[in-house]
Amino acid sequence: MGHADSVGIFCMALSLCGDRLTDGFISRRALLSNIGATPEQVQALVDEGMFEEVDEGWLIHDYTKHNRTKEQVLHARKKSAERVAKHRNESDVTALHRNCNAVTSGQTPEHQNTRTPEHQNELSKDNSTPPTPSKPDFAGLLDSLERIYPTNRFDGKTSQARMQLEIEWPKIVKAAGEADPCEFLEAKTRAYVGATEERFVKTFSRFIGGELYARNWEKPKPETPRARQVQPVKPRSQQNLEANMAKTWQYMTEEERARYSQGGFNAQQG
Repeated sequence: MGHADSVGIFCMALSLCGDRLTDGFISRRALLSNIGATPEQVQALVDEGMFEEVDEGWLIHDYTKHNRTKEQVLHARKKSAERVAKHRNESDVTALHRNCNAVTSGQTPEHQNTRTPEHQNELSKDNSTPPTPSKPDFAGLLDSLERIYPTNRFDGKTSQARMQLEIEWPKIVKAAGEADPCEFLEAKTRAYVGATEERFVKTFSRFIGGELYARNWEKPKPETPRARQVQPVKPRSQQNLEANMAKTWQYMTEEERARYSQGGFNAQQG
């Protein structure tokens, strides 16, 4: 590419499109004024086929093929909001159900906490439903991951990547098993970045969306250089003899060459 810093402009444009849900469109004002790209940098991206010039700005080539569209993001947000609302409703119903049980058993809500610790322990043993893992401090987690990731490949601070992390969090908890999911994700991220050449490291949102945290990453071991095979050096007398015979061969007749070939070199020397 004609301008090496155009790569940074391209990454900033990707983040802006993901944050504003423009489906890959970036206006002339946003690119030249907000991001601060120069006309030369933009032209370099156009020449490489990474930007397509359209009315009022540019379109990132094949943006929707590799990133979620605005419609998909809004749909995911709606589904996430519905799950949260459903979870809250179920929690409210469960709390109401407990209150009703306390009243029907002759115990008013203000007396529900008068049980002895032994009684409470016995009740907790009957609860076979495992607790739902609480969500971590995503902002703090993303700060830690940002320090691990290559600067120009980390898009975790965009709203799109943040929401994707929250949606994928139950899968991350499951993949972590008994380990702390935050420490698990940090370790997997560090292993992935360490085992991958920087220019091939995927953006953080693709690392999460592609469930690359579920794989085992090991840095490839350097190949052991092979021992150089040294050809045996012929004696100087042998080299001179072969050079002289090659010269002589040029002046032989066909009959002499045939006779030489049948008798061999030693026969000719006799």
